[in-house]
Amino acid sequence: RKARVAADHLLTLINDVLNMSKLEDDKVELAREAFDIRRLADDILTISRLSAEEAGITLEHARCETNIPYPYVYGSPLHVRQIFVNILNNAIKYNKPGGSIYTKIQWKEAKENKDGKKWITYVCTVSDTGVGMSKEFLKHLFDPFVQEKVDARSVYHGSGLGMSIVKALVDKMGGTIEVKSERGVGSTFIVTIPFEIASEDEVAVKAQDKT
Repeated sequence: RKARVAADHLLTLINDVLNMSKLEDDKVELAREAFDIRRLADDILTISRLSAEEAGITLEHARCETNIPYPYVYGSPLHVRQIFVNILNNAIKYNKPGGSIYTKIQWKEAKENKDGKKWITYVCTVSDTGVGMSKEFLKHLFDPFVQEKVDARSVYHGSGLGMSIVKALVDKMGGTIEVKSERGVGSTFIVTIPFEIASEDEVAVKAQDKT
């Protein structure tokens, strides 16, 4: 078991370094796939809920049926998943015993470009009751290989690249990420990403192609 944990940890470090290297060299290509953002959100929560339960953390999410008027969109679901699994993993890792995480998704605006393509912007919020971060550390949160070396955060030995990868991917998607945090209280991540609107038929065709 210890060997497997160590191997998984080393694999994560290697993958983070490779991903960051590709992003810095602009070699990461985002897919343009039609997908159902509701299903992707369920997948992300399922993945993260297992880790949360093992850590004794409660993961809650707002009912968002009315907040997703256009669930079918084009994008790179693999990289969207990577963004939010990374954020949720941090929210679990740096939480307090018996702590909680709250997630929600809302739509901000829908518009049609000059080329006739319709877009919608979604805002995803992840709040936790974790150890939080100092104002000084927040200034460097997205710098590569940076980790806060105080209190509970010092017991974790990740690559220090997770948030750098998240920021690079969000930027590449034309989105924004905002972080609010207070030591001893918790943190809130607000990710805003625009998506081109797709149709249900296009998502169905994509699903058939995979079978």
